[in-house]
Amino acid sequence: MKTYPVLTGAVLIEANGAALNNAGQAEGLRVENAIVVKQIRIGRFRYPYVSGQAWRRWWREVLYADFGWTPSEVTRKTKSAYTKGDPIAYEEDDIFGYMAARKREKNSERTTGTYRRISPLKNSLLISVLPNVITSDFGHFSRNLPPDTDIIPFESEHYTTYLQGVFTISLLDVGRFELGEMRDLSKDILQAHINELEKDANNDRIYRLPKEKRIERVQQVIIALSRLRGGAHLARNLSDVTPIVVLVGFVDGGNAPFQRLFSPDENNERVVLNMERLKSMLTDYKDRLLKPDNNSKAIVFGYRPTVLANEHEVLTAFEKDSSFSDCIEIVGTPQQALERVAELVPPVFQNLP
Repeated sequence: MKTYPVLTGAVLIEANGAALNNAGQAEGLRVENAIVVKQIRIGRFRYPYVSGQAWRRWWREVLYADFGWTPSEVTRKTKSAYTKGDPIAYEEDDIFGYMAARKREKNSERTTGTYRRISPLKNSLLISVLPNVITSDFGHFSRNLPPDTDIIPFESEHYTTYLQGVFTISLLDVGRFELGEMRDLSKDILQAHINELEKDANNDRIYRLPKEKRIERVQQVIIALSRLRGGAHLARNLSDVTPIVVLVGFVDGGNAPFQRLFSPDENNERVVLNMERLKSMLTDYKDRLLKPDNNSKAIVFGYRPTVLANEHEVLTAFEKDSSFSDCIEIVGTPQQALERVAELVPPVFQNLP
């Protein structure tokens, strides 16, 4: 039976006195210069969050800096902007997708029309596990001002919490491109790279990068997640955004099943891994979890000690309860777990065209 392998995972990030993603200036506060963080309201609770766009930006920046990815050339128009739309030359166009609407230009050999690539990498918001953690911070600028000059007041928000999010990578779509308008490739891009691509045996509109190149791109994306860095206001709200807990695995299908696995404890002070929810999900996905090879399990777990309030319960269940131990492998720290996932990518690609 044909499978559609997806690498998917949940991450937990510790935001310590942070203001990682801001919503801009707010009206009606004590001062005119008042900046608030992005937040979601559910009833009387407020949850700060980081937008999916911001998370993707952090991810791309690590890939540029640590793995030498070249940013795709951007064309700026009056009301739009788009990248080169070349997923062969630019890894980010392959992994993060694009929409390139090209108009005919004088003396240009580029194919006109609209070309789009649906991103193989999809991610959620990073949303606070704990509610009502946003704090207002009042400050002023007075440095080196003359004695008879008024200070300049300002107000901002920050929070200390845990942010959770999920992602998926469609392994079948990485390095796979379809020719034609409203598809991935234009004719000029195809011809420029025709010697670097392999044509599909059953569809002459489908082209693929060599398998080793596709594997490399996925592995670099996963390792980059373990080195995640970024965020707003870092000069005075420095926070480490590398994941402190990860649960990453391979499933058959495009869903992201590891949703909202982290919950507040009974005091709304610490975070727990919701074992009841996880067990229910594993029951439903039992036949869709994909073991990369005979020496591995479908899901890899990595954690920073003392973070989870129910750490002992989690480790005991993952080691002794067959509902978990049959499919989950505990692999040290979050970075070690993501490195392990990267090692498991090549076996999954063995069964792909």
